[in-house]
Amino acid sequence: MLTTTQNGIAKSTNGGKSFSRGAGPVMACLSWTKPDALYGIDPTGALHRSTDGGATWKKTATVPGGQPQALIAVDANRVLIATQDGIYESRDGGKTFTQRLPVTHTTD
Repeated sequence: MLTTTQNGIAKSTNGGKSFSRGAGPVMACLSWTKPDALYGIDPTGALHRSTDGGATWKKTATVPGGQPQALIAVDANRVLIATQDGIYESRDGGKTFTQRLPVTHTTD
């Protein structure tokens, strides 16, 4: 089990009873469907992928659209990310993104 912290990613090997001290990259969100397809997005919108359960990370791209709000890994290659400006989809493991739903900002 992994969780995000201000100090990096913390890991539990006992079902969440205890966690290691956060280390490594600081991520805003984590999501994965397979052990070799763990995705994390940092607060600046950079998407990272780990193929070893979070021990190491490789930046794949920076998601357009501003600050990330949510991340869902659908499978090893398909990722959906909600940002301030809309929802973006990647079908190539986070290399490129297409905006699927724009967010319209209104002023009252």
